[in-house]
Amino acid sequence: MDDRPFSITEWRTFLRDYSSKFLDNSRLLRVIEENGAGTFVRSHVEREGWIGYEPASADAVVAAEERLGTRLPPTYRNFLMASNGFGYVDQVDLLNVDEIGWLPERDPDLVEIWSFGIDDANREILERSLLIAQDDGGPGVRWLLCPGSAAQDGEWAAYEWFTGDGSSPDDDRYDNFGALLWRAARRLGAD
Repeated sequence: MDDRPFSITEWRTFLRDYSSKFLDNSRLLRVIEENGAGTFVRSHVEREGWIGYEPASADAVVAAEERLGTRLPPTYRNFLMASNGFGYVDQVDLLNVDEIGWLPERDPDLVEIWSFGIDDANREILERSLLIAQDDGGPGVRWLLCPGSAAQDGEWAAYEWFTGDGSSPDDDRYDNFGALLWRAARRLGAD
């Protein structure tokens, strides 16, 4: 059995545990303080009791799927129905269901700049990916889901792209959203 979250219940457990460990870890809090997000995170936690948000409703997820013209992959869909976005994971904030969108529509300048001098595989990732997370003034990290590489189970490949360091979108590829988020939590020692 894979220990990565998949169901809504598993996501809630994982995210609450992550929040607890994150908030108990002074090193992690120092990082967000240094990035200027400490006040926001602390006020959110006081209000919500964790660094997540209320779940997205099934209707909100379906509306997003209709707006995007596709069904979201299962692990990401269930994540949204556990927490509609998430306040701080590694260097990114996960967007809520109303904020996610196709990368070329959400950040056309970034796509245009990066489209020059890259191979066809990376260009396809840029042109076909869903933007689901980004940093807030940091090194330009974006999390992307790409339906062009959908698995039989409906999962899409997930990418953690560090735009500020000159890396290509496919440098950090994961089998699905759950694997990416799980790895980010482990990297911070808050899994």
